[in-house]
Amino acid sequence: MKKLLSVLMILVLAMSFVMAAGQGEVPAESAADKWPQQPINLVVAFAAGGNSDYNARAISKYLSKELGQPVVVTNIAGSGGSIAAAQVKEAKNDGYTVLVSQLSMNIAQAAKMVDFGFQDFEVACVFSASADEVLVANADAPFNNVQELIAESKKNPGKYKLTANTGASTQWIAIGLQQAGAQLNVVSSGGSGERLPLLLGRHVDLIPMPYNMVQDYVDKGQFKYIANVSNQRSAALPDLPTLRESGVNAGYSYYNTMFFPKGTDAKIVEKFSTAVGKIVNTNADYQKEIAALFQAPTYMNTADTVAHWTKELQEMMAISDLLQGK
Repeated sequence: MKKLLSVLMILVLAMSFVMAAGQGEVPAESAADKWPQQPINLVVAFAAGGNSDYNARAISKYLSKELGQPVVVTNIAGSGGSIAAAQVKEAKNDGYTVLVSQLSMNIAQAAKMVDFGFQDFEVACVFSASADEVLVANADAPFNNVQELIAESKKNPGKYKLTANTGASTQWIAIGLQQAGAQLNVVSSGGSGERLPLLLGRHVDLIPMPYNMVQDYVDKGQFKYIANVSNQRSAALPDLPTLRESGVNAGYSYYNTMFFPKGTDAKIVEKFSTAVGKIVNTNADYQKEIAALFQAPTYMNTADTVAHWTKELQEMMAISDLLQGK
């Protein structure tokens, strides 16, 4: 009997140790279940005042309410978004640092400016699509469309300045125009918020910009549209041809996307993405806010976002040599 009791005691103690060991795994799991417990840093890869920045700030206040923690926007501009991407890539994967980027990251990878890409992050979701992108010039420029721009630039090679950043979406526009015969002086610039003052101050002659950021200047007679830079004609500007319709093999639409550092718990990524989708698809106040800038609510879940970025990267890799200046 004593021997039996001893065996039973050993079994009870063994089970206690097993249960204790199992309980030791709970904190790591509960950290994701309880997330977020502190402010979340939304790192925008471009300067303040641009499209990605505006959209990040527009949704951040609604995310703060939805998640119950402050969502703070930080701008880290430079190298077409690559500086911010590199920093977030190395950040803690605890769910409190999120990158906001777009097409430029694929272009930087294809241009071999960086040795990483979207595959090196945990992809969350697309949370907005930019308003139509347009190519604009000062109202008194001696050209009114792409064909006239090309012809005028051939008469005065290098006279007309176009803003574009190496490794950014604007570089694609510059390459396309040059391939079509335009002889432009391509100068480096920052994001859309930094390009606008350059045209206003007549430091450059052409800038690609979101439609909503230049509409007032066109209405006031300061600027004029040269072409639609987006992939299709705009409902707001149905008579403005796209670059492709004008014989230029380039054009893009921005899909602002959120990424976490690699290794972030999948539960956190899913919870965050679900909150974003709820806001974009159902929050009337948010939808009204972006409608004022001619944007339609746009959301892609993680799977659809990965598919979109994969296809987009393939398109950029097809012109990798051109992006590298070869």
